[in-house]
Amino acid sequence: MIYPATDQYIDLAHDALKNGDIIVYPTDTLYGFGVDATNSDAIRKLNRLKGRVQPLSIVLESIQQIKEFALLEQEAEEDINKLLPGGYTVLLPTKKSDLSPLVQSGSPNTGIRIPDHFFPIKLVKLLGKPIITTSINRHGNEPLNDVTQVEIDFPNVDIFEDAEHRISKGSTIIDFSISPPKIIRDGDGPYPL
Repeated sequence: MIYPATDQYIDLAHDALKNGDIIVYPTDTLYGFGVDATNSDAIRKLNRLKGRVQPLSIVLESIQQIKEFALLEQEAEEDINKLLPGGYTVLLPTKKSDLSPLVQSGSPNTGIRIPDHFFPIKLVKLLGKPIITTSINRHGNEPLNDVTQVEIDFPNVDIFEDAEHRISKGSTIIDFSISPPKIIRDGDGPYPL
């Protein structure tokens, strides 16, 4: 089912996440699959849907919140303050937290996004927990960013559609666990600034 990604429908998205369901939601880059990042059963369901198991990124509401889930050195924090919110995923050393171990899936780092989009930020605030963000595709296929096609390919997932359709190559992924930081994937966000 497709709903507008508006304040009017945010409770519906929140309830789906609380119930362990998968949703599709807009970001400032591509649409993302989302589940509660502390719910291992929901993440397993998402991994089955995508047909792969690998580290996943999370959406947080603020840079301050990063310190709950990852080690953030002062130098990295200064850089990250310039990038987020925005079209970036930052990789930082994982800190013990209530995230499901399936988020890191064996990686020493956690991928963190703070999209420049009210809907996922508000969802994280309402849920009181991070949510997973991962591209909408099955393993080996290109990410989908057209909700009509998403609904055809994933008919059992609630979709929250943005009024604005973006052309995007996804977020720029930067590994801040090493110095100097290294670009892992070139995406929408320019780096270095």
